[in-house]
Amino acid sequence: MGSLDKGVLTGFICRLCSEMHRVVLHIYGEEGIRLCISEKINRYLSINVSRSDPLPKTICKNCLDRLENQHRLVMRIEQAAHMLKGQRRARVRRGSYVSNCDSEDGPPDLTNN
Repeated sequence: MGSLDKGVLTGFICRLCSEMHRVVLHIYGEEGIRLCISEKINRYLSINVSRSDPLPKTICKNCLDRLENQHRLVMRIEQAAHMLKGQRRARVRRGSYVSNCDSEDGPPDLTNN
């Protein structure tokens, strides 16, 4: 299959898992740009990728699937938070919102659940 150096030069090593793969997607290729791969990596993972760094610019299908799942999860969480904040604001405007923090009873007992 060739040396590790040859894999890096020919683009068969995934930037995320560093494993060799026959099929990879170029992060800055047409499809990689369309899928915003570099932006997603930079946002969701504790690494940064750029066109000028010396590391591989390819990602394998498994890592791409995991990155897309992370993106969908974060989008869903952000949408839910936005919706819940809007519902809370609407209840506050109507005067029907009562915060648990306003009661003097103290925190709920969660040990009996």
